[in-house]
This record gives sequence, structure tokens and C-alpha cells, in this order.
Amino acid sequence: MSSNRPDLKFTDISEERGFYRRFLNLSEKPASTIRIVDKGEYYIVVGNDALFVADSIYHTQSVLKDCKLDPSVSKQFKEPCKYVTVSAQMISNLLKICLLEMNYKVEVYDKSWKLVKSASPGNIEQIIDLMNVSIDSSIVIASLKLKFNSQEGFCVLGVAFIDTSNYKIGMLNIIDNEVYSNLESLLIQLGVRECLIPDLTQSENASGELKKISGIIDRCGSVATLVKNSEFSDKDVDLDLTRLIGDKLSLSLPKFSTLSLGACGALLGYLQLLSEEDQLGKYEITEHSLKEFVKLDASAIKALNLFPQNSSQNLSATTDTFFGTGGGSNGKISSLFQLLNNCKTNAGVRLLNEWLKQPLTDLNEIDKRHTLVEHLIEQLELRQILQTEQLPLVPDIRRVTKKLNRNGNLEDVLKIYQVCKRVPEIVQVLSSFLDDENINDEVRNLVNSVWLESLLGHMDPLSKLQEMVETTVDLEAYETSNQYMIKVEFNEELARIRDQLNQVMNQINTIHLNAAEDLGFDPDKKLKLENHHIHGWCMRLTRNDAKELRKHKNYLELSTVKAGIFFSTKEMKEIANETANLQKAYEKQQMSLVKEIVNITLTYSPVLEKISLILAHLDVLCSFAHAASYAPIPYIRPKMHGFGVERKTRLIGSRHPVLEMQDEMTFIANDVELDDNGNFIIITGPNMGGKSTYIRQVGVISLMAQIGCFVPCEEAEIAVVDAILCRVGAGDSQLKGVSTFMVEMLETASILKNATKNSLIIVDELGRGTSTYDGFGLAWAIAEHIVSEIKCFVLFATHFHELTSLATKHHSVKNMHVVAHIEQQDNKLDTEEDITLLYKVEPGISDQSFGIHVAEVVKFPQKIVKMAKRKANELEELKQYNKDDKKPKLTTSEINEGSERLKALLKQWVSTLEEEGLTDPTKLSEEKSQQKIQDLLRKLAQESTATNDKYLNYVKETLL
Repeated sequence: MSSNRPDLKFTDISEERGFYRRFLNLSEKPASTIRIVDKGEYYIVVGNDALFVADSIYHTQSVLKDCKLDPSVSKQFKEPCKYVTVSAQMISNLLKICLLEMNYKVEVYDKSWKLVKSASPGNIEQIIDLMNVSIDSSIVIASLKLKFNSQEGFCVLGVAFIDTSNYKIGMLNIIDNEVYSNLESLLIQLGVRECLIPDLTQSENASGELKKISGIIDRCGSVATLVKNSEFSDKDVDLDLTRLIGDKLSLSLPKFSTLSLGACGALLGYLQLLSEEDQLGKYEITEHSLKEFVKLDASAIKALNLFPQNSSQNLSATTDTFFGTGGGSNGKISSLFQLLNNCKTNAGVRLLNEWLKQPLTDLNEIDKRHTLVEHLIEQLELRQILQTEQLPLVPDIRRVTKKLNRNGNLEDVLKIYQVCKRVPEIVQVLSSFLDDENINDEVRNLVNSVWLESLLGHMDPLSKLQEMVETTVDLEAYETSNQYMIKVEFNEELARIRDQLNQVMNQINTIHLNAAEDLGFDPDKKLKLENHHIHGWCMRLTRNDAKELRKHKNYLELSTVKAGIFFSTKEMKEIANETANLQKAYEKQQMSLVKEIVNITLTYSPVLEKISLILAHLDVLCSFAHAASYAPIPYIRPKMHGFGVERKTRLIGSRHPVLEMQDEMTFIANDVELDDNGNFIIITGPNMGGKSTYIRQVGVISLMAQIGCFVPCEEAEIAVVDAILCRVGAGDSQLKGVSTFMVEMLETASILKNATKNSLIIVDELGRGTSTYDGFGLAWAIAEHIVSEIKCFVLFATHFHELTSLATKHHSVKNMHVVAHIEQQDNKLDTEEDITLLYKVEPGISDQSFGIHVAEVVKFPQKIVKMAKRKANELEELKQYNKDDKKPKLTTSEINEGSERLKALLKQWVSTLEEEGLTDPTKLSEEKSQQKIQDLLRKLAQESTATNDKYLNYVKETLL
């Protein structure tokens, strides 16, 4: 199949040679960087990058074309001599995949290979206009400055982060342990896409720590970027911050440490914010506290299926486990984000993304969200009006204001105008539903304080902005013909030019009508009046009708095309030129006014940003109410318990919210009870029986409750947790040189360092990455440490049935098992059993794994199943033999004394043989040999009885 994409063309051979030579002279780039050439109408990608684009974007290499190189250049090519062209429409998709999905960096060059734009996952500002997509989350980039304390065993991290999409800057210090668990939680809470770290590879002491930090960054789905250590300077950073946040706000600038200021210095230099005038005075300082939100590790994000699986983020390991109870992964909803995302605004989608990574720990704030969601569930009409009539018409305010900053126009101004009109209507709708006498004062006060008062506080500036737009913009032209124009009467010069344009247009129309009468053609059907892109205003006839035109000498033929002949008159040509000049003057005057209107609109950006956040908050809670109402079984409001002496989580009829949404799924609900008397639950049972789903749904339900959502239960009491930490699945990372077992131990070590008594730990099959004995030993030691030292809520699914004996040592350990029904099949020649997985979790222990039964369920070949059963029976018999073979417990002295007696007995027996002339026992006949051995055993029995020697008795019992 050949490609129909445009060829790469050059004006002459020298330009072509220069193009490729400059490409060859570029510095070497990392494999994760893509270079793109902007050719104006389309884009070019060359070499290995062209192969990447062909495979990732077009999914075929037929789009590749050969570079036409002369031999002197082709010899220097170390990459495939291929290129691919990318249209302006496709470049958006390419950038999105590279930056947002694969964490690549992008460089954009002009046709002479001069770098004009660059972007990375955390810095997309230079190419945001090319992407032309709505982004579901904020773009946050962070920076770390490190201070190691090897003697004390901890590290102080100076952290700075910038959210360029929300104009926010934050700085803090965190004290971390050797596994950097606090850093992991921070990166997840902020949703950091890129993290700058100092290049300390020359330092032997620091390079090892830097490798660990890079691993944490990678595990969190972020990309680590090495920056020269000298860039992490705190010199003049406070002055730079003053310029970015504005002189007025700088008076309240908090005191930051030199570490965090140094990190901020590297970040400001990397983003080059101070070089862009439109960025100055727009940022605000924000504070972030780790304790304010639930700590989530990278494993929890995957295990709880918070976001759609993405192969570029290596999240696919959990899919099989998650859908292991027969639901299948073909359902449209496969993550909590997709389930809860019924948002109608882009700002709402971004806020939901943020909330899922930042569950609250403040009981009061959680209850506020629950109360508002309950109000929106009860007021169905209110929610429907908001979700169908109001919120869908709210534009992406952040995106529009950013566009206004760069190259805004009247279209963007009118989008902001829609917000001005929409907010009063939303206020009126919210207020009208508070008049219901059934609404209690708590709800009324909360709706007022969270939504109404905030919106009403911004109504005055919005009304002024609305008045300005209605005064200056021709709204009638927009509504009737979708034209974006300034009102003529708004500006005298504009009105004067418009009057002149109307006059000359009247003259052109008169000439057109006269020509129609002169030539004898209908002016509406035959003789067309058109504004040609080259000739300006002129007339057109079809080729068949043109013969009549040539009978009149006063008409000037301009050009002939397939559609007909364009012609004019001397008078019309002069007027057309005058019209073109007037039109340019009109557009120039209008452009000046549009620029002024855009600048005035931009002054309202702070107000618009605050309104956007309020509406996003309303949108997300409406989305929660929608999800709770339209679930297969409606969700209920949980009763929440804060941090305290007595902690309790009790879930009656709990379900996994995502799994129950799968097609043809009948979900089996289960109860969960965690308290001080039973905070460590060990779950055993068959594969595919529902252990993984059971333990994960507890984590999902806890997270849902703490973001303010209702939960899928019949009844629910939930203790607020400060962390949800998971160790599930087994997967190695061969490209990074990390084995399955190493991943398992790293994640477990992070859990043990991070967990407190208020945490929730979810463990699925710990210890399976190594030998059975080592795995069991580690699982036992880790479980006992958590039970006796940390004492937090734990759900521990395992196939090590021996772990269930922990319940006999610790009263807080409870054993649960998933139920499976086994039925004998007597009507077959071979005795076989059928297994029915019931997905019900009940108290007690499961004493077998049912692995072979599960193999039968998934239709393993019968030959393999029978062999597996035979080997399993052999191992079971061996195990039973070893169990029955009770070896005596002998002391060292008893073994030594017995051994001496046995030696003496053997020497005596050998002497007897020599006396009989049998110096070589191997020459004895089989009958004679057996007789002599029997004599030896009788002597052994007599000696053991006579001396009552325990060791000889053991040897006798073993041999006889």
C-alpha cells in the first residue's frame, strides 16, 4: 500500500543537502525525545523518529518515504533514511501521545533546523496552541534539592512545584526515610508529570540515593529530568517570586527554607517564566501539607483502579487480577475515574482527577461534601437542570483565558460572556431550591457558604464585564450569522468607514444590475456578483453564456476557470480597489478595538478563575450524586469516624463499584468489619474466588468516602484513614533491571515505613516472588510486625494457609475465607470433582487452594489436569509420611553416645566376618548376604533393648 502523504520538496539540490547536513550536525538526543520540523503547511519527522511516528500514530509503515540523498550525505546517516509528513490536524494527536501518554519530550524546529519550541511532560506551554485538546488534569512540574544525613539515616528534601495551568507555585520541606515514601505520596497527591533533580552522578555517595529517587519518580508515572547542580541556587529567587506573584501579594510572602528556594530557582530557570511578560503578576503562592490528604502509594493507584489503564505508564499488571472473578474487562467502565466522571465542564473533570489523588483526612470537610451530595441526590430536578441546562454551557475558563493571553479574539471574549450570563442563572436555580421547607438549616447554610455567597461575591465585576461586551460587540451578528464583529456605533472611525463601505457597495450593486440588464441575464440566477480572492468584487458568467459578453467592449475579462469567466468594468474595478482598501482599514481599526476589549477582559481573569473553581466544585458533587443515584444499587451515605481511640470500619453488603458495572455482572456483596479487636484480616481461598476483589473494594470504598462520595453498601461506618498502602500483584521491570521479588520488597519496605495506626494496608499474595519457604518466612515476619508494632487496619490475602495460625498468637487477627463448593462426580470412571466459586467471604479458614479445580474451570487440557492431580497426590502422600515420621528429640550427648555404641557394634560384626574368612562381603551370595544382615539387625535390636539407648532405638525403628 503506497502513501498519499505529501512529499518533502526543496527548491534546489543545495537546499536539500543543507537540510540533511544540518540534521546530521544536531547534538545527540535521548531516545525519549522526538524532533519535529515545522514546514508551515505540514510537519516533517526524520530517521528513527519517523519510524516511531509511523508505528505510534499511523500504525503502519506505509506512510514512510525515502530521503532522496546523494551518496556523500547518505554515508553519514546513522539512522534509517526515512521521513514522514504529519498534517496540522494530526500534530495535535502526536503531541498528546508523546507528552501526556508516553512521557516523551518534544523539540520543534523550523525548516533550517533552528530550535523554535520545546516541551516536556511538565512544560507544555510553548506548544499548547498546537495541541488543541482539553487536558483532564493540571500540568504540574516539581523540583527537588537534596540534603542527605547519612548518620541519622534520613534525607531532607526541598521541594518546589509549579502548576502552570492554574498559575500556582508551592514550596515545602519534607523529611524522608531511606525508601522515600513521603516523596512518593507527595508526587501522587500533586499529580507531578515531571520532576527536576540535581545531576549528582559524579558523587559516589549521592548517586545511589539519586537512583532510588529516580525509581520513585518513575513508579509514580512521572519523568525525572537531570539538571546541573549549579542551577539549584537560592540566589535572588525571592525577588523572582515577587515579580511572578505581583508586588502587592509579595508583602505576604511566607518564609521559605534555602533548600526549597534552591529547588524553586532551578524550576524557574527551566520553565523560563520570567522571560515571558504575560506571566508576571499572575501567580499565587499555595501551601501543601502531606497530612491534609490521604497518603497513596503508586501501587494503590494501580490496585484500586483509580484511573484508566495506560500501557505507557505500565499499569496493565492489575487488569487480570481485577477482573479475575469472571466479569471480564470488556465493559466500558474500568476505573473509578470513569465511573464517577459525569462532569459537564472541563474544569470539573480536572478537579475530579485531583480529588481522586487527594482524599481528605479532615472529618468536618468530608461531612460537608457528603451533605452537599445528599442535597443534590434528594433534589433531582435541581441536579437535572444543572447537568443538562446550565453546566454544559460553561466553557473551559482556564483554557479561554490562556488563549486570550496569547492571541485572543472576539470569539474567546464571547465565550467569557457566556459565563457572565450563566452565573446569575445558576445562582437563581440554586437559590430557588432552598425555599423548600423540608430543607434543614444545615444544608441551607452549607449551600449558601460554599456556592451562593462565593458566586454572589463575584456578580458585580461579572455584570460590568457583561455590560462592556454588550456595548462593544455586535451580538446580533453573532447570533444570526455567527460573525464576530464590533458594533459600528461603538467607534466613530469605525462608523465612518462602514458608511463609506455601504456607499461603495451600493455603487457595485448598481453596476451589477446595469450589467444584467445590458447583457440580458437574470442578476440572481445567471450573472453572479462575487468577491474574488484576487480580483476583489467582480462578476461571473458560465462559459456557455460568455459568448454574449464578447459582444460588448466595455467589459474586461479577468480570468477563466472551470466555473466560468470572471469579468468586470473599468468603473467596478476602481470601486473594487477602493472597497478593498476600506475593508483593510475597517479590519485594522476593528483589530485595534478587539485588542483593547481582549485586554479589558483579561483584567477579569482572577475573578473568572475563582468562578471556574466554584463551578467545578458544584460540577463534581453533581457528578457524585449522579453516580450514587444511577448505580445498579444506589449508593448510601457512610457514617464517618475520625482519628480517635476507638477505630471501626463496618461495611454491610459492600460491593466493588467498578466491577458491578461490567456487562452481565451479578455482583455478590460481602460484609467487612475492622476494629481494635480485629484489625488484621487474613483471607484464604481458591484462585478466582474473589479474594483480590474483596480486599480492594474496601480500599476503594474508603477512598470514595474520603473524597466526599457515597459508597456501594447497604450500611457503612468508615474510619478515616491517613494512608491507603497496597502491595498487590507480581511484576518485574526488566528494562529497569528490577526483578519481581525486588519490586515486592521495595513496595513492602515503603509500606512498613509509611504506615501508622490510622492507615489501611492491602496485601495480596506477599512472598510469591521467591521460594515457598523464604516467601512464607517473609510473609509471616511482615504480618507479625504489622500486628504487633503498627496495629493498623490490614487486609491480607494469601495462599500460605499456615499464616492463619497467627490468629492463635494475636487476638486482633481474624481468619476469613472465600467459599467454594466441591461436588463429587461418581458417574465417571475417574473420580473427579466440580468446583463452584461462590464469591462469598465468611469467617474461618480455607485449607486448600483449589488450583487444579480452577484450571479445570478455565478449560485446561485434561491430560495436564490429570497429571497435575497425580503429582499433587504424590506430594500430599510425601507430606503425610513426613508428618507421621515423628523423629525423636535427642540431645547432642545422646547422639554421640549412641553413635559410639553403633560403631562398636559394626566393628564387632566385621570381626565375626573375618573370623569366618569373609574378608570381602561383596563376594557373598545374595542368600548369605541377607542372612548376615539379619544377624546384624538382631544384634542391633538386642543392644538397644539392653542399653535403653534412644539413638539405637531410633535407628532400629527406622531400619526394621
